[in-house]
Amino acid sequence: MKNISNLMKAKTLLQHSVLAIAISLPLASGSWASCSYTVTNNWGGGFTGEIKVTNDTTSTVANWSVSWQEANASVTNAWNATLTGSNPYTATALNWNASLAPGASASFGFQANGTAGAPKVNGSLCGAATSSTAATSTAATSKSSSSTAVISSSKSSTPAVSSVASSVASSKASSAASSTPAESSWVFEESAVGFCNNSGVIDTKHTGYTGTGFIDSENAIGASITWSVTAASAKTYAAQIRFGNGGAGARRATVVVNDVQIKTLDFPTNSVWTQWQTVNVDVPLKAGTNSIKLVADTADGLANIDNLRVTGNGITPAACPTTTPTTSDCNSITNQPILRVAADGSGQYKTLAAALNTLSSSNTTPTQIRIKPGTYREKLLVTTPFVTFCGETGKQASTILTYGDGASTSNGSGGTLGTTNSASVTIKANDISVENITIENSFGVGSQAVALLARGQRLQFRNCRFLGNQDTLYAHSGTQYYRNCYIQGTVDFIFGAATAIFDNNTMHVLGGSAMTAPNTDQTVAYGLVFLGGKVTAASSVSKGTVALGRNWGAYGAAAFIRTELGQHIAPVGAAKYTISNIFGSWTPSYSK
Repeated sequence: MKNISNLMKAKTLLQHSVLAIAISLPLASGSWASCSYTVTNNWGGGFTGEIKVTNDTTSTVANWSVSWQEANASVTNAWNATLTGSNPYTATALNWNASLAPGASASFGFQANGTAGAPKVNGSLCGAATSSTAATSTAATSKSSSSTAVISSSKSSTPAVSSVASSVASSKASSAASSTPAESSWVFEESAVGFCNNSGVIDTKHTGYTGTGFIDSENAIGASITWSVTAASAKTYAAQIRFGNGGAGARRATVVVNDVQIKTLDFPTNSVWTQWQTVNVDVPLKAGTNSIKLVADTADGLANIDNLRVTGNGITPAACPTTTPTTSDCNSITNQPILRVAADGSGQYKTLAAALNTLSSSNTTPTQIRIKPGTYREKLLVTTPFVTFCGETGKQASTILTYGDGASTSNGSGGTLGTTNSASVTIKANDISVENITIENSFGVGSQAVALLARGQRLQFRNCRFLGNQDTLYAHSGTQYYRNCYIQGTVDFIFGAATAIFDNNTMHVLGGSAMTAPNTDQTVAYGLVFLGGKVTAASSVSKGTVALGRNWGAYGAAAFIRTELGQHIAPVGAAKYTISNIFGSWTPSYSK
C-alpha cells in the first residue's frame, strides 16, 4: 500500500509497565483461619482477585459461603461462585464445588474497579478474626507499586466452633437491629413482561437455568438482548446478570442503558455450560421507563444469558416500546424504487452486480437494493449514485459481501493487483448509503487486502461490519460517515485521504503497530475523526504496543474525541469537533 520509509510515525504512546511483587502481611495466629484473599492482577484502576476457602473441620461441608467488603473498590463480576450483594458482597458455592471434604479447598475469582486493599473475609469456615483490624489498617494505609498483593492467613490449631457460632449470632442480631430496610429486587426472565427482544433463541438444553430457559444468542458481534425496566426514582441501581459460558474463552459485551453505553463486561468461561455464574454492573436509571440492552462485542456472541436481576425499591418490569424509532432503518423506506437481491434465488436478482447493472451510471433517482441474508462472493464495483444497499435489520452478521484478493494477487498480466485493486467492494460514486451489511476481505495475512475502498461525496454507512487484516477500510477520498459500525484489522486498517467521521464505532485491533494511516491533503481541514465509540483488541495484543496512527504523507490527520481506548493504546490529544463544522452544509441523515 504505502512506502513505509515515507511514513511519519505519530508520537510513541505511553507504555504501561507492570511490576509484580507479592506482599505478605503478617497476621496474628487465628486470624481469618481458613480463608485467604489474593490480588492476582492489579492495573491501577482495577484488579482481579481470588478467595480460597478451606475446610479445616473434621466433617464434610455440604455448602459454603463467604462475604467481604471492599473499602475502595466495587466488584463487577465473579466466576466459580454465585455473587450477590453490593458491598458487602456474598459468594456462595456452585453445585460442582459446594461439597468440601476435611482439608479440601475451593477457590473463586472476581474482578473489581478501584483500589485493591486487604479486606476481611467472613464465613462459617473462615475462623475468628481476633486481630484483623491492625492487619486491615496496615494494608489500607500502605502504598505500593506492586501488581500482586497476597493476603494469606495462618490456621488455628483447633477449629473455633464456639467463636464461629457466637459471631454468626452477633451478626444476625446486628442485622435485625438495623434501621435500614433491605432493598427489593426484580428478576427479569425470558418470555415475561420486561423482556423485549433478543438476537437468538430461548433454549433449555443446559440444566440449572431459572424461568422457562435461557437466551442462546447468535454467534455474531452485535447480538443483543433488551429489557424494559420501570424505576421509581432517578438513581444508580445494582444489576446482576446470570450467565453460563462453557466456551473456549471469555465473551465480552457492552451494557447500554437508554441508548448510552455504560460499561463493557467480561463473561469468563468455566468450561461447563451447566455451571451458571453472575456478573454485576451498576446501571443509572431515570424515573419511569428505561431500556437496558446487552450487546455482544465478540464474534462468538453473548454468553448464555439466564436472567437479569435489578435491585432497588420501586423496580418493576415495563411494557416493551411499540413506537417506531425516531431514526428510520432503510427497510422502513417506502417512497423509493426497490430491487431485491437474494443468493438463494428468492429475489429478483441473485447478485448485487446484476441489480446494479439495471441502473444507469447517471442515475438521479434514490433507489433501494434490499439484500436478503446470505454470503455474496462477488468483487463489486459501484459507479451508480443515489443507491442504498440495505440489509435486513439486525442481520448484518449474516449478510456478507466477500472476496479474497490481496495486493500480491496476480493481475493476469505478469503483475499484481496492488492495494487499490484488491478491494472486495469499491465505491466510486456519490450519495451512496450502506446499512446492516458485512463487507469482508477473506485474503488473510501476508499482504494488504482491502475490504472496502470508498471514494465519493456523501457516503454513509450504518450498522455495518468491515472485516479484514492489513488495510481493511480504505477511506480513499471525499466525505464519509460511519455510524454504529464494527471495523477490525491489523496494520493501518483504517487509512486514506477522505474527510471521514467514525461516530460511535468499535475498532477492533487484531495486531500490528498502528491502527490508522491518514493521508489528509494539505488543503483539507479534517481527516479521520473518531467521535465516541471504543477501541478494543484481541487478547493476543499486548498492552501499550499499538499506536493510534501514523501519518501517510506530511499532513495526515486523525483525531479521537471521547473515544474509549483499550489498554493496548493510550489516548493522546483532544479537540472540539462537530459534524456541522467538519461537513459544512451536508448533514448525514444517519446522524439524526
